[in-house]
Amino acid sequence: ITPTPDSVLRVFMAYVTLDNAIDIELQQLNTFERKGFTVVEWGGSKVQ
Repeated sequence: ITPTPDSVLRVFMAYVTLDNAIDIELQQLNTFERKGFTVVEWGGSKVQ
């Protein structure tokens, strides 16, 4: 990436198709501090 970013946030989500809703444990995510030019990259994949 040009120019070089000051901050990069990458989010990768793995998911699976469900027939019914399930309860999952709440995730504790760290906050992200953006500084200057920030790149946010999103991606994901279906788990087979």
